[in-house]
Amino acid sequence: MKKRKILSLVMTMILVLGLVIGIQDVAKAADNLICVDGSYLTDEESSEATVGAMSRGVYLKSGSSTITKAGTGKIAAGGNTVGQKSVSKITVVVTVQQYKNGSWYNYTTWSATNYNSSYVSTSKTLSVPTGYYYRVGCTHYANSDVSDSYTNGIYI
Repeated sequence: MKKRKILSLVMTMILVLGLVIGIQDVAKAADNLICVDGSYLTDEESSEATVGAMSRGVYLKSGSSTITKAGTGKIAAGGNTVGQKSVSKITVVVTVQQYKNGSWYNYTTWSATNYNSSYVSTSKTLSVPTGYYYRVGCTHYANSDVSDSYTNGIYI
């Protein structure tokens, strides 16, 4: 019986130690990331951002922006807006930005609008110059409510 208790205690200590080391590794990795205008520059395959709860209003329920690597020199980008209920006009404006010389610059923009609806979504696959970080920012409109969301930058 004592062997089981000792083995259980040792296993618990190993598990706790592993968790502490893992948390420290994540914190170190986060410290190495560069943040520019609220977006981290990453080597991830994709990034998604969602409108926070504090940004919502009477008509706007949520919204999101997405960017994904879609092959050599290609990205898939888009966004959506969700209303609290059916609204007279719901829109998402998608802006792809390129990180260059220490700043984000607009690369391309498009939008989608639905009327008497609670949802709108749009996406495109784009060819982009390689060797840069790209992010997607969306502006979400539901009647008079408006909010923004920005992904992290991914390296293409």
